Amino acid sequence: MSNFLKFFRQLLPRLFGSAPSPEADAFIATAHEEMLAQHSQHASSWQFGKEKGWSADLEAGIIVFQFAGDRTGTSHFQTIGVYDEASECFIWGWSQTTLPATIRQHADLAKLWGQTQRQALFKAPSIKCSMDDAWKLAAATRKIAGAHSVYRGRIGNRYIFMTTEEIHINDRNSPTTPAASIKHKPDWTKGRHRSTW
Repeated sequence: MSNFLKFFRQLLPRLFGSAPSPEADAFIATAHEEMLAQHSQHASSWQFGKEKGWSADLEAGIIVFQFAGDRTGTSHFQTIGVYDEASECFIWGWSQTTLPATIRQHADLAKLWGQTQRQALFKAPSIKCSMDDAWKLAAATRKIAGAHSVYRGRIGNRYIFMTTEEIHINDRNSPTTPAASIKHKPDWTKGRHRSTW
């Protein structure tokens, strides 16, 4: 190949903007820092990470966390994607058409953002990456969608990344039950492993 053609091929991405946006990289880093700070706050306020199990109703788009005793936490959720620990592969929720479209909307927004910001990781249906990278993708999706928080639920060697709204804690020892205001009651099964989530 001539030197001219090599030069022209290197110049094209600069002319037409196919190189990743540096502002987008900063956005992802900031989103990740915000998510880590929020997780720390949630760990102290409602025991984030200490739940005994969780269950999700895909049709209603509701997740329920089970804590010690009769304490539960309930929230609406959206699917970001699935990380397979064995293959080290992240599969975007927007590419999983077997999931209801109503719980893929935030993933769709992440894809659109990736297209406008020229971020290849957001545009491919599945990508090879580390767990830490999957957390960063999830954190960016939360920020893009304006969601409240991010949760990662485990099913075997796969991890479901989700955005959630504010968690409504239902403690039977408490005089108030904020979770009662949510109309859909999810089908709860104990444990983290449920084939249908």
